[in-house]
Amino acid sequence: QVSQGESAVAIGNSAGNSTQGTYAVAVGRRAGRVTQGIDAVAVGNLAGNTTQGQGAVAIGKEAGQTSQGAMAVALGSLAGDTGQGSSAVAIGLGAGYGDQGEVAIAIGGSAGEVTQGGAAVAIGQRAGQTTQGAAAVAIGHRAGETNQAANSIVLNATGTEVNNTTANSLVIKPIRSASGTTILMYDATTGEVTHNAAIPGYISLADLK
Repeated sequence: QVSQGESAVAIGNSAGNSTQGTYAVAVGRRAGRVTQGIDAVAVGNLAGNTTQGQGAVAIGKEAGQTSQGAMAVALGSLAGDTGQGSSAVAIGLGAGYGDQGEVAIAIGGSAGEVTQGGAAVAIGQRAGQTTQGAAAVAIGHRAGETNQAANSIVLNATGTEVNNTTANSLVIKPIRSASGTTILMYDATTGEVTHNAAIPGYISLADLK
């Protein structure tokens, strides 16, 4: 209706209603309604409704609804709903729903749902769901579900919630208990995990018998 950019497309009630950018696409009720950026795409009821950034993509009911950052991607109902950071990715119902940080990734229902930190990664249903720290990584169902610390890692295959509130640390569950012939080691400088059959000065319980 007001200030539609060149070659823009608006289909649906109030779609692209005001200040739709050049080459932008808005399809659905109130999609891209106010200040849709250049080359942005909004498809679905209220998708990209207000201030959708340049080149952003929002597909699904209320996806990228308010203040979706430039080049961000929100796929699924309520994905990246409010305050999705630039170049962030949210895929799944409610993924990256509120205040997803820049270049963060949330894949799975409710993954990175509330206040996901910048450059954080959450993959799996409810992974990194609430207050995931910057650059944190959570993989698996309910991995790092609550208050995951910045720069920490959670790998979870238990089927239940596993958290990590200590920065710069790694949590893995489950790990099977078993007798072995080698020793697991970690190089603090390179981050490499290795194993060795023997370490100088190490005495096993078997050696003491």
